[in-house]
Amino acid sequence: MANTPLYMQIYKTILTSIKNGEYKENTALPSERELCDKYFVSRSTIRQTISLLKEADFVYTIQGKGTFIKPQVFIQSLSKVYSFTDSLKSDNVIIQNQIIEYSRQIADGALARITGHNDRSVFHKLTRLRSAKDYPLMLETTYLPMARFIRISLETGSLYDYLRKNYNFKADRVKETLRPIIPQAKERKLLQLSSNIPCILLERFSYEDDMLIEYTRSIVRGDKYIFQVNLSDE
Repeated sequence: MANTPLYMQIYKTILTSIKNGEYKENTALPSERELCDKYFVSRSTIRQTISLLKEADFVYTIQGKGTFIKPQVFIQSLSKVYSFTDSLKSDNVIIQNQIIEYSRQIADGALARITGHNDRSVFHKLTRLRSAKDYPLMLETTYLPMARFIRISLETGSLYDYLRKNYNFKADRVKETLRPIIPQAKERKLLQLSSNIPCILLERFSYEDDMLIEYTRSIVRGDKYIFQVNLSDE
């Protein structure tokens, strides 16, 4: 640390505070004068620190009002099968799950067409609100055929971990579709969204020996997620 410039030392300290949630999203950083007094440095040093935070996309400035913490946006790669829990955990973010609804649902014509199962097949239907830090990220409804999963846990941990441990769950093939949607009023309320923020409808179809064993419909906040695909010409 002795050879590290002061502005870089302060940058790392503030960045740790942002990642730990000490500074909340869209709240103001202390003023330049307060930061000078806190770290015993000049205003030019603090301005270098803030400039670096801006370049790294962690803060934004409103003229005459101050510097604010930029809301975090999560990037999800679509290059391989993933779980949101594991992806966020790799970024040191712990996801919390709140069960909104559970029922056993007999497949009607629409659900039978979507899943490829027969009419009158019985599914577990589990709706969860999935949150990180202080805000919800997605509203997720999962359908699991009872013929494959006799019972499921209503604990709030990782559903995939539970299915792998108790049912040797491992999909041979997974298909996902994504499209923009405007959430309904109930969905907006659960996701804590204003009326002008769109969402992404993410549908996942997981197969085992060509039989669908999971259908999940996730309404993902459009202001919190970027889905990324890396392409090559090979």
